[in-house]
Amino acid sequence: LMAENMERVSEIMRSILDTVGFRLYDMHFNDVTRLLRVFIDKEEGGITIEDCKKVSRLISRDLDSEGIFEGQYTIEVSSPGVERALRRQEHYVWAIGKFIEVDCGDKKLRGYLRRAQGTHIIVATDLGENTIPYASIVKAKVVEELEYDKRR
Repeated sequence: LMAENMERVSEIMRSILDTVGFRLYDMHFNDVTRLLRVFIDKEEGGITIEDCKKVSRLISRDLDSEGIFEGQYTIEVSSPGVERALRRQEHYVWAIGKFIEVDCGDKKLRGYLRRAQGTHIIVATDLGENTIPYASIVKAKVVEELEYDKRR
């Protein structure tokens, strides 16, 4: 599927999700299996199976009416899960305050994500704060959903 199509798919999804109070966390389309995987979440509380079914219906209705996908395709809607991958800057912004694992190829770091700036993130470990440029991150994920410094 072409990039401009994915851009359009992303726009359609964001507008659908806005109306029902969810946000698009991530999505992937596999050209071979023709599977569109959509990951959604919301500010407070978890995503239920009912939420996923509802969003799946809304998305397929709108995508079909736009005729973006030729032929058969499958939509799978789910939440990113506890150990969510951090791929885009907005993912890091959403994960501020959470315990994350960052793999920079030559070294791995685990700590609390303090800040997500334009070019880098700041991760606090037992040994102090670490500034890590996005460019040096091979992959990163939230390892535990710990609400740090947010005791109710």
